[in-house]
Order: sequence, then C-alpha cells, then structure tokens
Amino acid sequence: MRRYSSIAALLLALAAGPVFADQSLESQVAEIERLGISANWRDVNAKIQTLSPQLGSLSREQRQRVEYVRLRMLALSGDMAGAASGLGALLQEPLAADLRMRVYGTAINVAANAEQWSQAFTWLDQALAYLGEEPQQSVRLLGIASYLHNLVGETGKARELALRELAEADKGTDERAKCLALSHLATADASSGRINESERWRWRQIDACVRAGDLIFAADGKWGVTKMLAAQGRYDQALHWADQALAGYEEAGYAPGTWGVRLALAGILIDSGRDLDRAGRLLADALRYYRDQKTPDTIAETEQLLARLAEKRGDPAEALAHYKRATEATASAENDARERRLAYLQVQFDIRLKEQQIALLEAEKEVAALQVTVEQRRQWLLWAGVGGLALVSMLLTILLRRAFIERQRYRWQSEHDGLTRLYNYQQVRKLGEAAFAAARRRGQPFTAIVADVDRFKGVNDHFGHAAGDAALRNLGVWIAEVVGERGIAGRSGGDEFTILLQEDAAQAEALLQRLRERIEPMEVFGKTVHFSISSGLCVANDQVSTLEQLVHEADQALYRAKHGGRNRVVRAGSEEPGTGRRAGLVVVGSGIDFGRHASERSLSEIREAEVVFCLVNPIALAMISSLRPDAINLGLHYAPGKDRRETYREIDARIMAEVRAGKRVCAVFYGHPGVFADVPHVVVRKARAEGIPARMEPGISAEACLYADLGLDPGRRGVQSMEATQFLVYDRQLDRAGLVLLWQVALAGDLSCTRFHAEREGLQALVDKLQCWYPPEHEVILYEAAWLPIEQPRVERLALRDLPEARYAEYTTLVIPPLGRLEPAAAARSPQRQPEADSPAEAC
Repeated sequence: MRRYSSIAALLLALAAGPVFADQSLESQVAEIERLGISANWRDVNAKIQTLSPQLGSLSREQRQRVEYVRLRMLALSGDMAGAASGLGALLQEPLAADLRMRVYGTAINVAANAEQWSQAFTWLDQALAYLGEEPQQSVRLLGIASYLHNLVGETGKARELALRELAEADKGTDERAKCLALSHLATADASSGRINESERWRWRQIDACVRAGDLIFAADGKWGVTKMLAAQGRYDQALHWADQALAGYEEAGYAPGTWGVRLALAGILIDSGRDLDRAGRLLADALRYYRDQKTPDTIAETEQLLARLAEKRGDPAEALAHYKRATEATASAENDARERRLAYLQVQFDIRLKEQQIALLEAEKEVAALQVTVEQRRQWLLWAGVGGLALVSMLLTILLRRAFIERQRYRWQSEHDGLTRLYNYQQVRKLGEAAFAAARRRGQPFTAIVADVDRFKGVNDHFGHAAGDAALRNLGVWIAEVVGERGIAGRSGGDEFTILLQEDAAQAEALLQRLRERIEPMEVFGKTVHFSISSGLCVANDQVSTLEQLVHEADQALYRAKHGGRNRVVRAGSEEPGTGRRAGLVVVGSGIDFGRHASERSLSEIREAEVVFCLVNPIALAMISSLRPDAINLGLHYAPGKDRRETYREIDARIMAEVRAGKRVCAVFYGHPGVFADVPHVVVRKARAEGIPARMEPGISAEACLYADLGLDPGRRGVQSMEATQFLVYDRQLDRAGLVLLWQVALAGDLSCTRFHAEREGLQALVDKLQCWYPPEHEVILYEAAWLPIEQPRVERLALRDLPEARYAEYTTLVIPPLGRLEPAAAARSPQRQPEADSPAEAC
C-alpha cells in the first residue's frame, strides 16, 4: 500500500481540479495514455506522478482519462480488486462516449480476473447498450464479450463475437484493434478444438500486435504459438517462441503471463526429456506462485506436470502423490467454473426479467394512453379501455407466473438428479442432517441404506450406455415408489443410491425386499436387460453419532454385500454365514502389470486381510501400498551375495509366523504365484498340513503375456518350458519342432543361488548345449514383459551365437522358435518315406 500513497494523493487532487484545463497539458495526458498501452506499469505510474504538480490545471475529462490509465496500471500490478472498485466508481461519473466504452472494457476484464463474475456480466450488459454510440470502441467491446463467453464455456458464441470483432477491426486502420480481435479469435478456436485455425490466427496476431506496439498481446500470441508447437512435438521451435513470449511479458511487467510461459516451458522440457532439473525448478517456483494466487486450474496443471516429471525420473510413488493433488485442484477449478457459469446464467436471467419488466411498463403506458382516450371519447371507447386493462392484467399475471415457474424449475434442478429425478447427493445430505438430528432428539430409530447396481459396468459394456441409463432411470422410479414419503432417497453418484429412513433395521430390510421384488427386466433396443442390486444398511446407535459415520458404515456393509456374492442385503455390525473373517492364508498373483492384471478377487483379499506380504516389482508395490500402507515388502530379504535358498526360508518363516498367530494373511507374489516360485507352494502346503485354511488365487504370468505379445499359440507346435539352469545341468532333450521357453536365462549355470546378474561363461555354456539342436545362426528372442500400460515389452531378435553379448535382466526369458517341420509318428509313416536327418542334432 505504501507504493500507492502518492497516487492516492493524486486522486484527491483530481477531485478538486477545475472544469476546464490548459490545452498545453493535453500532450502530457496523451503521452500517459500512449505509455499505458506500450510501457511497463511502473514507468506509467512514474509519469503520472510527474504530472501531479499540474493536476489542478486539468479539465474534468483529462482528469478522468488520467484516472482511467492509473486504474488500468493498478490492475496490471496485480491489485484486481482495487482496480475493479475504482473503475466502478469512475463509471458513475458523466463520461465522454469514447472514454466510457474504454472504461467499460477494462472494468469488465478486471472484474473477470478478480472473479467478480456477476459484476463482469452486469457491466457487459450495460456496455452493450452503448454499442452504437462509439463505433471505434465497439470493436473492443465485442472482443471482451467474446472473452467472457469463452470463459463460461459458450465457445460457439465466443467465436461468433470474435469474428464480428475482426470484421469491424479490418474496416479501420487501428492495428491494436486487429491485434486484440485476432487474440480473441485464436483463443475461441483453441477452446473449441479448431487447432489449425487457431494457429493461423496466432501468426496474424503476432504480426498485428508488434505493429501496434502492444507488448502484452504480442507476447500472448507467441505464447499461443509455443503451446501449439509443443503439442505437435516441435520442441526446438517451441522453446524458441517460449523465450520470445517470456521476454515480452517481462518487458511489459505482466506477472501472470511470465508464470504461464514458465509453466509451458517446463512442460516442453519434460516432454522432450531435456534439462529435467530446470523443469523441476520452474515447476516448484510456479506452484508457489499459483498457490499464493489461489488459482486451482493452474495449480492442477502444475501438479500434473510434476507427476509427469516424477514418472520421467522413475519415481512412481511421487507421481501418484502429484496426480492425487492434481485431482483435488481440478475439482476446485471445476467448482470455480461452475460459479462462473452460474453467475453468467443469473445475469442472463436478470436481463430477461428486466426485459419482461420493461414490457410491463410499456403495457402500463399503453393503458395510460387508453385512459386518456377513454376520457376524450368516454362514451364509445369505455369498453375498449376496460378490455385493454384486462389484457394487460392477464399479461402481467402470465409473465409473473412464468418467472415464478422458472425459478421453481431452477431450484428443482439444483436439488435433483437429472437422470433418476431423485434428490442429488448434496440435497440428500442436507435433508438427512436435519432428519438425523430430529430423530436423535426424539429418540427415534434412524437407518441409512447405500445400494448400487450389481456389475453395472457389464451392463454398459454389453448393452451400451443407453441401457445403463435406462437401468438407473427405472431404478430411480422404483426407489421413489417404494420409499415414498417414508424417507429421503437420492442418487449419490454413478450407480450408487442413498436412502435415509426414520425406521429400524427390520422395517428397512422389509423396504429393501419390496424394492428387490419390484426390479424387473427391461427392453432396450430389442434386447432384454437383467440386473440386480446389493445393499448395505446401518442403524444409528451410541457408537454412530453423525450422519457421515452412519452412511460410511452402511457403505462398508454394501462392500461386504458385493464381495459376499451380490444381490443381497448386509447389515452393518453383522456377518452372513460364511462371510465372516477367518484366520487363514491366501496367496494371490499380482499379474505382470498390476494396474491391469490384478483381479477383483485379489484386490478384495488385499483389502480384507489383517496382514499383507508383497514380493512384487516396484510399480506394483507402490500401488499395493496405496491400498494397504501397512503392506510388508518381502523383497528386503534379498541381498547381494546372499544364498537365495536362505532368503526363501526367511520369507517362508515370516509368512507362517503370522498364519500360525491366527491372523488372516494375504501374500502377493509377482505374476502367477504358482509359476516358477517355490515359496507360495511351500507355505500353502504347510498351512494345510497344520489344519489352517489356505488357497491360491491365480494371476497372469509372464508366459501368458509372452504368448499375447509375440502372437504365439502353444497349441500349434507344442511348447517346452523350463528354467535355463535346469536345462543346462540335467539331461534334458529338446523337441526342436516345437516352441522352447527357457526362463531366468541370466542365471544359467548358477548353482550357488547367490547371483543376480548374467555371466558370459554361463551364457556361452548354454549356447554350446543349444547348438546340439539348433545351428548358430538360428534366430531366437529375448523377451521381457511390460510392467506398465505405457511401456512396451522387450522383444529382441538375434542369432543364437550372439546370446553371450546381449543385455539381460534377472527376469529375461529366452524364446526359441521351432526349427523344421512336424513329422508323423512311426506308425503313421508310409513305408517308402523316412524322416529327414537335420544336422547338428544327430551329433548330440
């Protein structure tokens, strides 16, 4: 505030100046106006302060022009609220037509930037009334209207207004008007997905804004080009234009623009894989700035870029954390967008209401005219006057009734779900809080029910989303019929519904039974769709003191109903026979790509277990830890030089200790838990031998992924699958007419069980033995399955003799395609035909 103390003094002087001023001061006022467009706001404020000793000589219009420039510079310095207040006060004064349009234009922009949406749209409506008085300024007003409509999602209207703005600007010689029009048109096209058109407008914008000397909008055009080039992967050019845009914003002293370019620059560095450290510094600074500015949309964009940076650096846990914060910021940004939209709709509604009021006033004027006519022609116009009055009264009644109905409709829409016509989530909670408090005061029972459609995703996937919508719509009708006035029913979101009743558990279960009986198959596009629901309910008691807790307990009961077989009702605090938790062991497979391969059954076991052990890859471990932060990583038992058999014994003992302690244990192993893994089989056998329930849930193995990624069918030629060391040490014969898979080829020949890396001697020994069946040039494949959906599997083809020189991971698999053709069995051969002898197999 100290910075603007001298400017405050200037305002006092402005208010006391004379009506007429010395025309010699006009050049100084004009210079301030010129600098207000092309110079830094600090330089402009300094120029205004220089003029302060002569303020008493300025005319009222000159003082208003200087005040307008000062308020515009105040907005550029970041004080949007102060600028909006000052501009509003200036609009209350009598202003010249040209100046009034300029003040309206800036005031609307400032109010929008300060998120004073109702004020922005109100000023826009007022300014449009002056559109014909000042044609030159009409161009700018059309641009501002385009900008605001773009902000509230009316992109079609925004583009229409921007095209009108450009057409008007092209009629004149004002380069800055063309500059602004092209900026608005490029923004509207980008928002509506017209990328090529937007890029064309951006190039024209840069040229026009440079000619106009407008630093900010020239930089804005370069920023737009930067984002489009980056989206096309043209990173070198994007970096060049980002530097150009940043320099322009910094020269103009426009902080929001400089931070926006830095954010785009960080994104380019991440996408191109260049200077990730610099990208990290840019994002850290930007996040602090946007948090200070409290702009959730740019906070969400920054968090998403930080997540992508963490992925580039190989830190999945950090990436997940940033994605979570980005989701929270996105929700806040969407709320802001809804507020903008609501303000826009409210102003539109008020405009329509004012138009109706004007129509009423005009009608009343007509009535007054009729009364004069009646007075003059009392005899023969008496009935005509009465009829006119009746007509006006009817019109008034109709308009007022229509306004009342519209308000009722808007209120109903804000409280109900558009698809099911039940209450929405917010209204259920609002009414539920009051009902719950009343029930507690009166000592009456209160029950919460949470229900959803069983396998709803399957209905959408198999029958289409129209069938899913029909199911929800019909279910809403049936719930409304069954609940009636007895309780509060609403759609919580997706396929989930919440019902609140001032009744006990028995009455609630009876209501749910009637609802389940009411559900019947539907016909959608000639197909019959069957579906059922599962429900969880909870009755309020001394342990459940809030509605939030009550609904949560009902939701947990629903969860047990879903995992207990679906199409049932489960009461919180009770367990159906066979669904209670029992001590025991379940071994589940994570699959290769946990995010896609983990089954719903496996996820349920992980969530429900008392103790969770994990021996999986780092990506799967991070995802399991997000479900179960208490998960125990068995990979810590491995160590360089340590005998893996000792590690297996330690893991075995660790798992069995918890099982024998009477706990429900879930052990998660990489891929399929029973394929090339000793510990899962050992602990299952031990538990069963001791009378403890134990079972194994299968997972997707690397072999299953191999068949899919390589397009191989083991049924065509058959397959031999074994560990590379087992093949090397034992007398194993290969069928070279079929597919051969050798696992853990990097550890071939390691009998000490201490090695985790490939050794050339072992690989050469493996090649030497394989040459008993295959020639050295036979093509083989080194295969590694992908851990993430965004990765590609490793499929490296090379000659057999080149295996010792290749790169290996501990889990690399050697795939040997068939050689030769299948021969009929001896009994099926013709007497004249004998099998062909292919070397070098005969030598072994």
